[in-house]
Parts: sequence; structure tokens; C-alpha cells
Amino acid sequence: AAVDAGVRMRRPDGILWTRGEFEATRLEVSAGLVESLISTVATVSTILGAARDADRALRGATSMVLVASLADAREQLSGLVFPGFISSTGTAQLRHLPRYLRGITSRIELPTELARDRAWQLQVQEATALYRAAGGRIPPAPSTPEKLVRVRWMLEELRVSLFAQALGTAETVSAQRIAKALQPS
Repeated sequence: AAVDAGVRMRRPDGILWTRGEFEATRLEVSAGLVESLISTVATVSTILGAARDADRALRGATSMVLVASLADAREQLSGLVFPGFISSTGTAQLRHLPRYLRGITSRIELPTELARDRAWQLQVQEATALYRAAGGRIPPAPSTPEKLVRVRWMLEELRVSLFAQALGTAETVSAQRIAKALQPS
């Protein structure tokens, strides 16, 4: 993930066509690799701790009235932390994962009124259905167009804006904005 981020700073498409491009990119990426690795490892450590807390909250919740919320949160967790999530997510987006994971914990440990949670969950499900109808997957495939990758993360921001407002969002987001972002250009 750290090497990929370094390469993409130089070449956004990640493709190096000549030996000269490769050598120049290798030198540039190597120069900042140790710092990038240390930063990435620290972020991943925070992510894994937050994922453990979210999993613990999910396993500790036993109320039958929360079954739908718990299933939704488990699905969200599995779409954030999975084998290969570090390179798949990329270093730029990794920094947001702790907040998304804290949002899961907050939703489970500090439940709002049940009717409101269900209404918000329905909003997320409808926006997710639009994303999937446009060809999106969670987690996204490596070949996913940038537009769909952006919407995938907008879905996580929507969850935070609804279920864990105190954590704040990285951008203004709503189900309507997601639908608009999915419209053909």
C-alpha cells in the first residue's frame, strides 16, 4: 500500500512505461518509504484496535430488538476489514477507517431510538442498492472505476453522519448526494 501510494503520486494510473520512469520512481519511492511505512503501520494498528472494539461491541450486544442493526453493522465491519484490506483500501483512505469503525461501536453501544435506527438503516440500504446497481461492490474490486470507489466511501460517510454524528464526516454527504454522484456524467 505504501509503495503503491508512492508510485501513484508520480503516476496516477500506476503504470510505468520505460526503464527510466521505473528507475526514477523507484528512487523517489525508496526515499520516502520508511516514513510512509511507519505511518501506514501506525494507522493499521489503530484500525485493528478499532475493529477489535467494534467486534467486541457486536458480540456483546444480545438484545433481540437489535438483530437487524447488528447484522447491518457486521456486514459493514466485514466490508472494512478483510484479508487484503490494507492494499485494497490504499493509504489515503485508510486514515478514515478508524472513524468508520468507531461509528460501528458507537451505534451498538449508544443505540438511538429503534425506529430512527431502522429509518437510517433503510436510507443506507437504498443508497447501497443504487451503488450496487451501478456496478459497485463492497469491498470494491481492484478494477472499480474511481467514481464508484468515491461513492463506496461516501456510503461510509453517510453511515457516520446518521449513526455516529459526533464523529463528524470528511465531507457533506446524504443519500441524495450519493444518488447524484452515481448519475451518468
